[in-house]
Amino acid sequence: MPPEFVEIALRSVPAGATFLRVGTQAMVPTASALERAAERAFRPAAEAAASALEAYALWLEKELLPKARGTFAIGRDAVDEWLKQKELLDHDAASLREWGDEFYGETEAALNAAAMEIGHQDWRAAVEALRQDHPTEDTLVETYRAEMERSRLAVATSGLATVPYGEDLVVEAMPEFQRPTYPYAAYVGAGPFEPSRRGRFWVTLPDAHDDEKTRRERLEGHPRAGIAVIACHEGYPGHHLQLTVAADQPSLARKAIRSNLMVEGWGLYVEELMTELGYLDSPETRLLRLKDLLWRASRVTVDVGLATGEMSFDHAVRFMVERARLETPNAVAEVRRYAQSPLQPSSYALGREAILALRDKARAAGWGMRLFHDRLLGAGSLPPKLLATELGL
Repeated sequence: MPPEFVEIALRSVPAGATFLRVGTQAMVPTASALERAAERAFRPAAEAAASALEAYALWLEKELLPKARGTFAIGRDAVDEWLKQKELLDHDAASLREWGDEFYGETEAALNAAAMEIGHQDWRAAVEALRQDHPTEDTLVETYRAEMERSRLAVATSGLATVPYGEDLVVEAMPEFQRPTYPYAAYVGAGPFEPSRRGRFWVTLPDAHDDEKTRRERLEGHPRAGIAVIACHEGYPGHHLQLTVAADQPSLARKAIRSNLMVEGWGLYVEELMTELGYLDSPETRLLRLKDLLWRASRVTVDVGLATGEMSFDHAVRFMVERARLETPNAVAEVRRYAQSPLQPSSYALGREAILALRDKARAAGWGMRLFHDRLLGAGSLPPKLLATELGL
């Protein structure tokens, strides 16, 4: 067992116990006599489950952690097969890392040009300056909520894709048990077989136990000029739109299967799309979008290094702080997630590249933007190689 996995659990499990004792209580309906009877049965069950989680956390700390000596690396051979068999890519570990390094260099050059446009000679200084302007802790969720509404309206009026009837997106604070591996925000869609079209966008607020420096760094991870980019990526026309449309697939397999290349690639692709359409058009927002693109390029290098065992956890954190300019507490949370999900971090950049290539083919075939997007999303969350066949491209 990798010690990093135990440490992640020790942050998540106690928060799960708190959720059962406090968070779930507000969710149980009590309007009718039957609902009140169900609530009376639910409370002791929730308390028993919370106590079991606390006992589990104690076992993790006292019994498992002292003898945890495993590695989260899956090894080079497994990486090569994963890329070939699961994602249907021509890359192996070596070529993927080389591609990621090239992508990083290209993106950094564009980022430097964007920094000069707003009067900075170095993109790092420009990013640091923009980070100082961020919503307060009390207004952060509401700021994201307003930006989600604005991006939804932009998608509807631009006609870039069809927004399904009845969809809904709730914007709320990140549950405490999810915070150890999601430092900024996350989208959680409805289950593939749920009739509901309601998704949830979670925003990570500073933790109650954070010191002042950590609290400040967490808020600086939400610069005001970059919030529109995240709203497009996670909500409209990003993950919420894509997964809502995919859920209408008549195929049971396509409802259930979600290729990271399509899901995360689409989220990153629409950031570029909305920039092209003039929505993310301020120089400051363009710079922060490119900074986030550099972050995704950095993920490729770190992902390959962690998965093959060539990069340690601490080295990966330093890399994300120094190369991608993540705040230290957020870099730690990011690397925790990378260690648990090999090859997922690379899917953003790889998927974006594949979707851009498909769009070029669609344009050459005379397709309009809305036709391409509707057919792409309607095919489900397949790997891009299979989407190309499905679309006849």
